[in-house]
Amino acid sequence: MKKYLLVSFLCLFFVTTAQAKSIFKRYPVKSGMILYDINTTGTAPGLTTHTVGVSRLVFDDWGAKELKEDDATEIQQGDFNEEIARHTMSKMDYGTIYTVDFDENVTYQTRDRNIDIAIAQGADMSDESLDILKEMKAVKIGTEKVAGYPCDLWKTKDQTICLYKGIPLKITVETQGFSSTRTAQMIVLDKLIAQSEFSLPGFAVMVDEGYTSNQSASVNTADYMLAVQELNQKVKSMGIDLNDENITLTAAQEAEVINTLGARYLAKQKKLLPKLMVALKGAKACMDHAENGTEAAGCIKAVNHINEELGDQTSNYDYTHWNQKKKDTIVKDIDTEIANLSVTIRCVKNHDKTTEVIECTEGSLTPKE
Repeated sequence: MKKYLLVSFLCLFFVTTAQAKSIFKRYPVKSGMILYDINTTGTAPGLTTHTVGVSRLVFDDWGAKELKEDDATEIQQGDFNEEIARHTMSKMDYGTIYTVDFDENVTYQTRDRNIDIAIAQGADMSDESLDILKEMKAVKIGTEKVAGYPCDLWKTKDQTICLYKGIPLKITVETQGFSSTRTAQMIVLDKLIAQSEFSLPGFAVMVDEGYTSNQSASVNTADYMLAVQELNQKVKSMGIDLNDENITLTAAQEAEVINTLGARYLAKQKKLLPKLMVALKGAKACMDHAENGTEAAGCIKAVNHINEELGDQTSNYDYTHWNQKKKDTIVKDIDTEIANLSVTIRCVKNHDKTTEVIECTEGSLTPKE
């Protein structure tokens, strides 16, 4: 039902066409926990700042799960004196990204589509830190031992980074008026990590509008990978090499690419969209009688289940502190969804190619679609 899924398929296809071949890795070891000291000094006319604190990096499953936290205090002295707390935390959990705002006491939740694809492909990104340094024309200048671990020293114009198997153990930045050092004090690698280390504060969670649930993201990614396989076979039969940087597709060839990538999703649409219409109408009738947030959330379950089968975005409404205004907002959103879905169902029913469905629905749906 959502046209943007096809667009993402097209964009992601040109990012990579490799197939899953190994375990997804962002680090060269399966698990780790590293505690760093933070020490930063900055000077400017009439002002000196000094920041001290600690930083924590925890990861498991080769980095598919990761938590980063900085807890520091910045002391400003000069024309005015001030002490500022600097507390940040972010977590990645198999493509779901959490960013904690300690000032507002809220956690923002979104999703990294590129990580979804990398996980599906079993991409090995464990050398990424070293690759980035080489792109920055860094030069290896020696070795050092940090917290008992040997590491290679790499020097760029204003940074010196000590890497152990691609993991930064010490980072020093020196520029005019600014000096910063982050040094590992405790290192634990390839040991069992308690899941409590990945806990987030109990703040309210704000879900990004484009967030896709774990289940729908898994379905979407699996469909994408299969669609890429089908496209590879198709373009091979057409005598086209999409890895050729100089290739220029004709309009007819572009249509073939779109229709091949969209065929699997279009087949799902033909099967599931009529069921989704029934579920949406049922959700609206149910929502009209919902007396609390728990009942309202139950009204949407069938809709979300079908969207997950499609690999589409699921509804993430706010059911806390349930009131009439929230009910009216959700019902209005469902009405819009029903109106748009009726257009899409008609187009999907009458056409067998994705390009034809796009042309049929173009201009008929709201901007949200």
